[in-house]
Amino acid sequence: MCLRKLSTKVVRDHQYQGESGLIQEIEFPRGTSLYGKESEFYYRDSYKLNSKKLNYDAKHIYYGIFGVLPKPAQWMMAFRNAIMKWFGFSVGNFDTNLLLENIEEGKKAGFLTIESVTNREVVSGSYEKHMDIWISVLKLSDSEFAVSTLVNMKTNASRVYLKIIKPFHKVLAKYAIRHAINNKRI
Repeated sequence: MCLRKLSTKVVRDHQYQGESGLIQEIEFPRGTSLYGKESEFYYRDSYKLNSKKLNYDAKHIYYGIFGVLPKPAQWMMAFRNAIMKWFGFSVGNFDTNLLLENIEEGKKAGFLTIESVTNREVVSGSYEKHMDIWISVLKLSDSEFAVSTLVNMKTNASRVYLKIIKPFHKVLAKYAIRHAINNKRI
């Protein structure tokens, strides 16, 4: 198994129905500012969603998904933290009391720091000993957005960790997006 690219395979047929529309796993968008930041060992994925809120920009979609993280997602992250702190991984705050007006460069959003905010894209990141993590919400069209994750792995421990956590990440990512759609936040 190649560890250099843990997942760059294009997946076009995985669709997940939310109340308002589809969540589709897509090729990592070339339009995101994360494109090209990949290190030798990395993982990346991206999900496209359709929003019925045509006047929303990337900041509103970021807030709709990450401002109100569902309880099961919070429990999963607390469980992850309880185990991973013993292996030297950072265990950041997953506080989800994010306000829309606080989504600006330099502000904290849970364990992430908002790095850039435009109408087209919001990027947040976290840098730690084992890996660097970024999340991007990119506006693709008036109603389509891509929610992407990029993880650059710095150590063997991070590569093992990602192999274990990847299926949970995929479930959690789709669940958080679907939760935001079904609760009409996006």
